[in-house]
Amino acid sequence: MTRPWRRFWKNRLSQAGLLLLGLYLLGALFAPFLAPYSPYTQDLRSAYVPPLAGISLRGPQGEWGLYVSPVYRHPLEGVQVRWEEKYPVRFLVRGEAWSWLGIEGNLHLFGVEGPARLYLLGTDEQGRDLFSRILYGIPVSLTIGLVAVGIGLLVGVPLGALSAYFGGWIDLLVQRLVDVMLAFPGILLAIVLVAILGPGLGNAMVAVGIAAIPIYARLVRGVVLSLKALDYVEAARALGASHGRILLRHLLPNALGPLLIQTSLQMAVAILFAAGLGFLGLGARPPEPEWGLMLARGREYLAVAPHVATFPGLAIVGLVLAFNLLGDGLRDALDPRSR
Repeated sequence: MTRPWRRFWKNRLSQAGLLLLGLYLLGALFAPFLAPYSPYTQDLRSAYVPPLAGISLRGPQGEWGLYVSPVYRHPLEGVQVRWEEKYPVRFLVRGEAWSWLGIEGNLHLFGVEGPARLYLLGTDEQGRDLFSRILYGIPVSLTIGLVAVGIGLLVGVPLGALSAYFGGWIDLLVQRLVDVMLAFPGILLAIVLVAILGPGLGNAMVAVGIAAIPIYARLVRGVVLSLKALDYVEAARALGASHGRILLRHLLPNALGPLLIQTSLQMAVAILFAAGLGFLGLGARPPEPEWGLMLARGREYLAVAPHVATFPGLAIVGLVLAFNLLGDGLRDALDPRSR
């Protein structure tokens, strides 16, 4: 293992970011198994139930254990718990059927043996389990980040490399286009693009990806400009290497370090932008378990049930923090001045 990667693995920021991101990835891969209920299952009698409502550590006969009593919201008296009924919480129980990544099943990590329901993080305005919706929202947010960053890389990197390598009118044309895109704040540009394309999760991904193109184009252009006049590039050109070979074999590999750092940070930006679009009603549409949309709906019920907005907000903060810590760790590890 090379020295930069040894520094990366020993960096506390990198370790914290990897651990936090690993937890999110586990949640994304095993969401149906970890979630006790479907993110779309409604129970209007249990709307706005607070977190851990109805949970007790003593059974109906006074025995120790984890038990849940039925909870519902009375229209006048608020949250009501039937403490006289208690049902045990069990692990590896059969529950609602699910289909995920081509696999079908009905096994869940935990559940309640009885008619009561376990709400770890409470419920939203339609009685849907927030814990399940947040878990199912992890792959949605990660997919948004990956697609948006992928668009930025696939378009921005070739544009920046060709612009710097050939120069002249190509560089002038590309950079003026990049200047126009950079004249708008990223989130504003994404909003304009979604307004043109139409609201929806797919269009939000494309809009956030297009907003990332000028960032990658400028980054790669700077790297290629600093390298294309070096002796080894001139030697490759003198030996008859084609422009494509020089770019792909000699110039772009030297941009991998900055690109890795920017990609990890851009993932966090893309997730934030997509959540912002969902909050404004321009991203995912109901009833999708997308965190920005959940945050927007929860804002309307802050006085009644603040947890409906709090937990999706914390989920966004945690995922963005994971990518930022990862990016900071990569920057410290690949920075020659940190040796």
